[in-house]
Amino acid sequence: MLRTAFDAVFRQDLALRRGPGGVRVVLKRADGGAEPPPTPEELERRRQHAELRAARDELTGLLDEDHTARSTMRHLAVVEHALGRLGWQALERVPLDVLQRALEQFEERVSNWSARGLACLRSRMAVAVAERLRREGPPSGEAAAALDSPPDVARQAIDRARVTAAVAEPEVTEAGDDDEAQALLAAYGSLVEPPPGR
Repeated sequence: MLRTAFDAVFRQDLALRRGPGGVRVVLKRADGGAEPPPTPEELERRRQHAELRAARDELTGLLDEDHTARSTMRHLAVVEHALGRLGWQALERVPLDVLQRALEQFEERVSNWSARGLACLRSRMAVAVAERLRREGPPSGEAAAALDSPPDVARQAIDRARVTAAVAEPEVTEAGDDDEAQALLAAYGSLVEPPPGR
């Protein structure tokens, strides 16, 4: 076992690889090709992706704990949906008043922040709210009020979203088999600004 470890570390063939950062020494694979180590940019991209996945998975788990959570915490459900569609950009695209209310709901719901994904999401949401308040000023509150609407108004919005989802957004159906859930997701999607260039 010690000999195998020694061979793996000290008897590898080395190669020089020229790249944007200059010339680097890389280990050659057993088949003769060189396996370049990941770049700092690639490592950062992987870290960001892992953080996003953990945050979204833990938020989904939190909202799945109670079957009424998505209807009572609509603002937080909008953030969950937007994170799935836009990644961390969602914190810039969700209307500021909705993001503020989602952060309040999040902090009311969670008392133990030991889950790293939830703690990371809370931190990022708080920073995004503070930065956007500084940049944009106080929000009008219209988007958050639309989510706080009485049940009959919400039902009409869901019905309109169901029709829109059936025609314009077929990818929404992957979220679940329940028509109402799909319509809610479509309604949430209509609150989120699409990224530039789409």
